[in-house]
Amino acid sequence: MELLNLKSVSGGLSVHEDTPRRVIETALNELQEPVEAVSAAIGLPRSYLRLYLENRLPRALPARVRRRLASYLGVPESALR
Repeated sequence: MELLNLKSVSGGLSVHEDTPRRVIETALNELQEPVEAVSAAIGLPRSYLRLYLENRLPRALPARVRRRLASYLGVPESALR
């Protein structure tokens, strides 16, 4: 099982844009689940969350993705905005 192992996501992002990524990274590390498995579990392509975290694509998560991911990770949806 490959756990999330990301470099700091702060390079070039504003504090506001960086916060959801840090929340997700922390929650994924606490869950100790592969990021690809979490993407698939919430109905997304397996690479979606890795692209969001590492390549910053998309820049912000769509509302439906925020809702699903927040529920799965057990964090407030507002923390992912």
